[in-house]
Amino acid sequence: MGRMTNRYLPDTDRGALIVLDTDQLELAGFPDEGVFRMLHTTADLHGHTLAVPQTVAVEHLAHHRFGARQLTGRSPEDAARRRHEALHAFFTVLPTPEGAEEEALDRVAERRLPARAASVDGDGGKAEAHGIRDTVVWLTLLAAFEDRNQMLWFLSGNQDFAARSAFHPDLRAEAEQRLGTDRSLFLGLMKDGIPALLKRWGTKVTLNARDLNLLVRSDAVVQQVRAVITGPARPFTSDFPVPGTGLLAFDGLLGRPLAYQVDDRLWVPSRIRWRARGEEHTRSGRPFIMTRVLLEVGVEPMLVLGVTVLDVSTAEPPAARGRYAT
Repeated sequence: MGRMTNRYLPDTDRGALIVLDTDQLELAGFPDEGVFRMLHTTADLHGHTLAVPQTVAVEHLAHHRFGARQLTGRSPEDAARRRHEALHAFFTVLPTPEGAEEEALDRVAERRLPARAASVDGDGGKAEAHGIRDTVVWLTLLAAFEDRNQMLWFLSGNQDFAARSAFHPDLRAEAEQRLGTDRSLFLGLMKDGIPALLKRWGTKVTLNARDLNLLVRSDAVVQQVRAVITGPARPFTSDFPVPGTGLLAFDGLLGRPLAYQVDDRLWVPSRIRWRARGEEHTRSGRPFIMTRVLLEVGVEPMLVLGVTVLDVSTAEPPAARGRYAT
């Protein structure tokens, strides 16, 4: 007997629509870096479709044009044209539904999610712009899902869409009202972005502690973490003293030694703790830094081929040193 189907519900066997927010698209290093190649390979292996909302495509092209303008000898217009062609070659660009901008303005005025309230710091204009942008993206997701019969996963680190690891209950209720309770269950958020995608569709591999320790202590990891911490886009508050390039020491690894295999590569999400040495950090009482990284690892020989720093934060001293491998 054939499998029973319901034409009103997505067919999960057909593959998912994987939609990237701007932060995930840029973390992936589209189009040339290893993380994006892994995403593209995963999509091909499992029959998924990679997509971006039109708003995200516009943002990404603007960022790319600005970056090209900073490099002498490169035409911003030519760089934007090439990137536009690459976006449309690898992604389905989800069109902004008619009237979305006008509805977003109304929802921002009403402080309806995913719009956020202006902070007390006087950045009301910035908060309103974020709210309009996020609302347009949300309305684009609803419209895209409504027109398709497949699972939709949204990869985003944006806190305004989420409550814990799922869409905020207000957004979930709106999806249920518009799509129906059953269909809305196939509209999902991957708040942890690319690592969450790996956990869902990669092949789990257990590394031994010695191999993982060698990988996270490699020069490639240290150099990339230092580059992010000391780079022009500061990941810390202005009162946190940035450690010099020679003042960052490995302090431990948190979590189990898991990896995920996609094609001929291992992908290793890791949380690494660092100690920022120096008199300024001693005085500030905040000498520890926590990073989440994604390592691209060749299997034979087992070498780090690429490092993506997912996020950086200050960290409190560990309550129990036994939780960390050193």
